[in-house]
Amino acid sequence: QISLLDPGWSIETNNNSTDEPPLSLQKEFYHLNYTDGSKFMHKVAAVAQNNNHYPSITLERRLLKKEKAWKIVTTVKCSTIVLGGLSFHDFHIAMLVDVELSREDTKCLVIKEG
Repeated sequence: QISLLDPGWSIETNNNSTDEPPLSLQKEFYHLNYTDGSKFMHKVAAVAQNNNHYPSITLERRLLKKEKAWKIVTTVKCSTIVLGGLSFHDFHIAMLVDVELSREDTKCLVIKEG
């Protein structure tokens, strides 16, 4: 199902083991400033609230060593705790985040990666 999502989503596994189910689905979003990151988090939180499925959302200022620059990064990490991995709902929330990102009032809060 990851092929149905916008580029940038990745599946986290336990030490790259193919024997165990995937743990989470995540994507990083970059922002010009902390306020834009906070506004973006608010939009993702509204999507989660409306769908009663809640991803982990983190906002941080991170030093990117490759670029030698500080970036404001929001990470959206979808998983279903009771299953210990992924469910349909995680992919659904990721898709809805992609849809939200296609809206002009949300698109302006995110800059291109790297």
